[in-house]
Amino acid sequence: MTTDLAGMRNETALEQFPGLFFSSLKWNEAYPNGESPREFYMRIKIWFEEFLIKHSNAQGNILVVTHGDVINIIYHLVKRIKWNNKNCSFKADYCSVHVLNVDIMKFEIENGKYI
Repeated sequence: MTTDLAGMRNETALEQFPGLFFSSLKWNEAYPNGESPREFYMRIKIWFEEFLIKHSNAQGNILVVTHGDVINIIYHLVKRIKWNNKNCSFKADYCSVHVLNVDIMKFEIENGKYI
């Protein structure tokens, strides 16, 4: 999804869209030419549910590479905790590894640490 902010330097974004941060958006308020927190959440939720169904009989491991906001939503889905864009309950370090055992729907490694 491309927004007017995509690829824009932080300094330019702060000039052109002062005070516009993902965490400041209302649930149904979208970025300029972008998606709202609700649309973002639903996009990830639908993808995750379809991913689990599609790979339910897969053998071995599957690697998914994404950014921290998506990982945060996946944690909320797995742990059945309501998500919102006002806080980040499950922070992901840069280049971190998270291992989800889909057979039991439990994370075994978070941010590279066994739990």
